[in-house]
Amino acid sequence: MESGTKTEHSSVEAFVGHCMDEELAEYTHVDLQELSYNMRLSSHKVRKELEGYGLLLAYREKEKEVRGFGANDHDRYYGKGSERCHGGSGHEQIAGFAGHEG
Repeated sequence: MESGTKTEHSSVEAFVGHCMDEELAEYTHVDLQELSYNMRLSSHKVRKELEGYGLLLAYREKEKEVRGFGANDHDRYYGKGSERCHGGSGHEQIAGFAGHEG
């Protein structure tokens, strides 16, 4: 086993045993990712196996974004992670003006 991994995430059976010991009915997306990584399986296969044991994936709340007075009202042309000077929505490319002279 790799260093730094938890023993309850080594297999589905070990994780289910851990959940039964702790009386948990849900698991988080982090647990699912660690299990699928350690088992070298896709997340949906591991999730299906866990649901077979009666465990459910916990609901993940959407991260709330605090808006300030200077924020764009619509987040239409730029947002988190994008460049403000990129050039807008790309209307010129859609309308057919890109590459035309004059």
